[in-house]
Amino acid sequence: MTADLVVRGGTLVSSSGRELSDLLITGGRVVGRSAPGTGEGNEVVDAAGLMVLPGGVDPHVHMMDPGLTEREDFPTGTAAAAVGGVTTIVEHHRSIPFVLDAQTLREKAAYLSDRSLIDFALFGGGHPDNIDELQPMWRAGAACFKVFTCNLHGVPAVLPGKMLKLFRTVASFDGLVLVHAEDEFIAAENEEDLRLAGRKDPRVVPEWRSKEAEQVAVNTVALIARISGCRTIIAHASHPEICSLAGRERALGASLQVESCPHYFHLTEDEIDQWGPYHKFTPPARSGADRDRMWTELEEGRIDMICADHAPSTRAQKDAGSDDIWEAPFGVPGVETSLEMMLTGVAEGKLSLERLVAARSESPARSYGLWPAKGNLDTGADADFVLVDPSAERVVSDADVVAKVGWTPFAGRRVTGRPVRTYVRGRLVAAEGKPMTDAGWGRFLPGPGYREETE
Repeated sequence: MTADLVVRGGTLVSSSGRELSDLLITGGRVVGRSAPGTGEGNEVVDAAGLMVLPGGVDPHVHMMDPGLTEREDFPTGTAAAAVGGVTTIVEHHRSIPFVLDAQTLREKAAYLSDRSLIDFALFGGGHPDNIDELQPMWRAGAACFKVFTCNLHGVPAVLPGKMLKLFRTVASFDGLVLVHAEDEFIAAENEEDLRLAGRKDPRVVPEWRSKEAEQVAVNTVALIARISGCRTIIAHASHPEICSLAGRERALGASLQVESCPHYFHLTEDEIDQWGPYHKFTPPARSGADRDRMWTELEEGRIDMICADHAPSTRAQKDAGSDDIWEAPFGVPGVETSLEMMLTGVAEGKLSLERLVAARSESPARSYGLWPAKGNLDTGADADFVLVDPSAERVVSDADVVAKVGWTPFAGRRVTGRPVRTYVRGRLVAAEGKPMTDAGWGRFLPGPGYREETE
């Protein structure tokens, strides 16, 4: 059989191991493997010396589209994702208008139908006052519901009483929630004390968005997840104690996973003194000791998935906080640098490549209802993959950033391991740091509860 495309002589990587093999692709899907050098195809890609990884599935990105498109939009944001080896995203609900009902979800999916380079799914919002809208959104194709335990980014906190009701509702149709877990009352108390003291310096951030605030919220969320039976993911865990709290309830039967992000593996709270608003995100970076222990949590499986939390702000927006950190928005870009930052940990012996594939591709694909089409290179899966040169080195530079804001919190850092070519359903979408196709190739992927509209 002659395939449409043969990826020849690369090392295919999954969570269970590595295989030197040719990958055979026809009609945008994987149709098999063959011994190195034996695959026949109309197009052949030489992958000798390269690792062939399943495309990244990143369910934590904010493309601000429609809405705050001076910060990011789908054409630039998905181009950045493709450059970074991400082939599928799940985009959050805080576009304008917020996605809080089925009709808004459908309208957003239609609007984005020709604006993405890569495949995408969509979040709905889980707010205190839209619980009755959750099941209709699930049937309209939402992949997950985002819930906040604190008032943040214009989103209202879901406090424990409403949370239990919301989680039970989502559990009734086997839906999924992702929770931003920082305790509203501890954070508010910290803020009041800091403002009364006249504090405006960057150190406000880790003192305001404290470890204790995150721990208390995760403790509550994890318990309610077990009580309700709701499938739950803790978003952007910033330190190892979060994994311990989640693990305790998971051991008691909670359907609970933990997500984290590259900035918690590379940045520390001390660096905000130098970088100020450009390192303002929440939960914030923690201590060097916390950072170092996060690698062990990931390698040993207590962190389930790695996502970017791509939430860009312009330089002008960040610079507004140069003299008063309260004035800067939260968030950093990251979707195009995530793989490189984590591959650097692999090169340094902190993480196995197999665990990286599990956390970056397999686990999010399974959790968000995208498996088995996404997250793997088995026969029948979509031909979403990234060719990685594990020994390539470079210094991360703002000048190379594809995301609209043109900066990265990792500028100046030397990384080892680089995505060199990214494919979505067999089409080359990025090569050597540049997008290679136009917006419109990416498809909307309705969630597992999707039902077609009927009259």
